[in-house]
Amino acid sequence: MIALNSILVTTDFSDAGNNAVRRAALIAAQHEARVTLLHVVDSDAYKRSRTWPGASTGIDPKVAAAHAALGRLAAEVAGRHDVHVSQVVRVDRPLEHVCRMADEADLLVIGFKRVNPLRSFILGTPTEQLLRLVRRPVLLAKQAALDDYRRVLVAVDLGSDHESMVRSTSALASAASLHVFHALSTRRMDRMRASDVPARVIREVGDGEQQRAIARLRSMLASMGLQGARASVDHGDPRRLTLETQLETGADLVVVGKDGQSAMCDFLLGSVAQRVLSSAKCDVLVMPKGSHRGSARLSTGGTWLDSGSRKTLEPIHVAPKTAREATLSGQGSREHPQARSKAVAQAA
Repeated sequence: MIALNSILVTTDFSDAGNNAVRRAALIAAQHEARVTLLHVVDSDAYKRSRTWPGASTGIDPKVAAAHAALGRLAAEVAGRHDVHVSQVVRVDRPLEHVCRMADEADLLVIGFKRVNPLRSFILGTPTEQLLRLVRRPVLLAKQAALDDYRRVLVAVDLGSDHESMVRSTSALASAASLHVFHALSTRRMDRMRASDVPARVIREVGDGEQQRAIARLRSMLASMGLQGARASVDHGDPRRLTLETQLETGADLVVVGKDGQSAMCDFLLGSVAQRVLSSAKCDVLVMPKGSHRGSARLSTGGTWLDSGSRKTLEPIHVAPKTAREATLSGQGSREHPQARSKAVAQAA
């Protein structure tokens, strides 16, 4: 079992941000974990407001309002779920500060909301930027946090750390029914078609690949004691098939992996995680491949910043930190364009 002791959740006090706080509290109640509520006042806006004529020399109104709003949220979730809640207000560059604090947490929870489409196309949403940088599991709360998760879909790549990914998901949502899904490549069958191999032979090859993958997933689930979990395998595009399987199963949480090795690759080519993140109607948990101390290093000249320690303009309050390493991991499957032939099996 993967220990989940500390959860960091960010909020800008929007509906989406406050919903993320409530989801974090639900998970914390299940695991007896600590919750840290974080609100970052943008340092650029803060400096501009401090230069206005007649600006107060005391506590900035933005900071005071953030403290008050965060206190109300903390009291609400602590009283409703009986969890330990800390509050942190910082004046800093938000993306940079969240990345630093996420390094000390087992799970980062954020609210999902859409932004300007043109800006998102060029630069990526703040959420996508955060996903590229953080080396911790990130949960994106997209639906109202009314109850614990009941049905979880885990999209795995059998060529990566899929066992750790499934084990971690099972620990995170232990009361939920689990469905493990894998998208098979169509490359071999594509080459056979290009070589005019008979259709019957191609079907036999595809069926054999499916049966071997199903057997592998069954064996994995049985070894973990997850006899009630289901497994399914398709041929085709993993992004499309993951979304279709989520609709078919009615999953309220989809778990996908990301390599985490190349931010530029994700920026240029897209990824399974980004497609599922933008299109899924339910919550999405993105697990990085392995856990690394420190977020990715960034260029100081543009969108990305150096993730090393920086002095904030106004240190307000620091919650106790832990130095634990999370071991959640996973990696998304590769894209495959052909239509699918589905094989579903109940894990024995």
